Amino acid sequence: MSRALKWTALAIAIALAATLAACSSNKPLPGDNEATLASLRDRVVAIAPDKPENAIVVAEAQTIAAYRQFLQAAPNAPQRPEAMRRLGDLEMDNADRRSADAGGDLPDYRAAIARYEDFLKAYPKDPRNDRVLYQLARAQEQGGDLETALKTLTQLVAAHPGTVHADEAHFRLGELLFAMRDYKQAEAAYATVLTGGTRTPFTERALYMQGWSLYKLTRLEDGLKPFFGVLDLKLGALSRSVRDEARLEDLRSLSRADRELVDDTFRVVSISLATLQGAESIPRYIDSAVRDGYQFRVYQQLGELYIKQDRIKDAADTFAAFVRRQPLHAQAPLLQARVIEIYAGAGFDNLALEAKRDHVVRYGADSEFRRANASGWARAQPLVKTHLADLARHHHALAQKNKQSADVQQAVRWYQALLTAFPADADAAQNRFLMAELLYEDRRYAVAAEEFERVAYRPATASAAPAFTRGADAGYSALLAYAALEKDATDKAPLQRQTVDSALRFASAFSSDARAGAVLTNASEKLFVLGDGERAVAVARQSLALTPSPAPELRRVAWTVVAHHSFERAAYAQAE
Repeated sequence: MSRALKWTALAIAIALAATLAACSSNKPLPGDNEATLASLRDRVVAIAPDKPENAIVVAEAQTIAAYRQFLQAAPNAPQRPEAMRRLGDLEMDNADRRSADAGGDLPDYRAAIARYEDFLKAYPKDPRNDRVLYQLARAQEQGGDLETALKTLTQLVAAHPGTVHADEAHFRLGELLFAMRDYKQAEAAYATVLTGGTRTPFTERALYMQGWSLYKLTRLEDGLKPFFGVLDLKLGALSRSVRDEARLEDLRSLSRADRELVDDTFRVVSISLATLQGAESIPRYIDSAVRDGYQFRVYQQLGELYIKQDRIKDAADTFAAFVRRQPLHAQAPLLQARVIEIYAGAGFDNLALEAKRDHVVRYGADSEFRRANASGWARAQPLVKTHLADLARHHHALAQKNKQSADVQQAVRWYQALLTAFPADADAAQNRFLMAELLYEDRRYAVAAEEFERVAYRPATASAAPAFTRGADAGYSALLAYAALEKDATDKAPLQRQTVDSALRFASAFSSDARAGAVLTNASEKLFVLGDGERAVAVARQSLALTPSPAPELRRVAWTVVAHHSFERAAYAQAE
């Protein structure tokens, strides 16, 4: 049945009740001379179609009129109490609807208020007075008479402590008291809502407002307890994977209203903590598994508040405090990275550098975090790579500026860590080349030669990254490193053989390089000195066959090697 038809049926019932009441009292009612039900039996009534909302309004008005007519005509009818109460409810609904349609104008609840007040005067001991008081208080509050509404609610909870409306009555009592800035009494009203220990539709809001009442009373530590209670209710039911998402916006299981409530709660919690002892105050409230699951947000929100207040060190210390408290948490790398961002943004370069060192050690390839939290470790690696590269570049620049071996060692350390953790990275060859150059400058020629060769002659399948454009430079630099080693060596022959092998690899890999002729010619000379004439000639002829041809002086050297070997062979043959 539609709502309009229900209203119409109710109007007929009221009319019938009025007729019965009139007959029982032998007192004629207005309309007695009108058509009877029997005479209406065969009458057809045409009902014009109308919009549903208009039909509801018309039916509502008709029902209100019928109730009023009944109350006027039957002052002693047994249905009178119920009719008065229902008429009050109808007038309340009518005022509510008009209020919604008025677009914010102050609604007129006077009719409903008068009807409820008349009921209470006429029937002061009616068992349903709790509901009437509840509706009366609501009408008074909606009508803007807050003080009177407050008195009515106080009367309700005092006279009917066990009413089904008790929770809402105490909550609304708290709301009125809070609006009137009586924060002490408001807190007591909210506390009464929470006394039963059973969750009701008013629990979350009562906790939130109790916290605000205590905050207004400057009882910050006490106020944090109900605020954390709100967070327990809203975040405690989430799965761990959902709770660990970095942003509140990512908590898809929360409605928009719930996210706003959680966000507002974190905001006032952060303000309270900042007024107390900051991050040092947090641990005392993390006293359950539920709070342990979302405590990173408490540190995070407090840190962000400090940033807005330009309290740079306090912000960084807050993020770092969580990292120390829960180093293996999935969000720990992100909060540690936030420390770096804060210091870097504020121009505290040394502190930012120190924080980067801490980050790559905590979350690097050999870290405990990797073993304890594989998924969190994987998410942290882009930041680890960035910070390792920053550390390597920083110390590389210092090494070039100061020419200190200690700076070289630090740069090499971070380059090696970067290459070990990210061997297939697109910048791996470039980083290895830079590291090899540092090693060369630090006169660590053997290691430098090895690293240069790894850059120049890496297997084609070693990385998905594009070929390193300075591969030939790396190969030639390896030859320079071998040459430097050879100068100081007592036994030069082994180094000369390594140099020859490296030279032949260079010529094979970079045959079109302009330095290939000199490299092969030098190799042929070394082979000749080592007594390997056959290979010396082969390498010399390889040099002579290059296109474009080597410089004339190099060709002369190559032909000399060939000629000397031929002369030696002829002389040896003649001697035999």
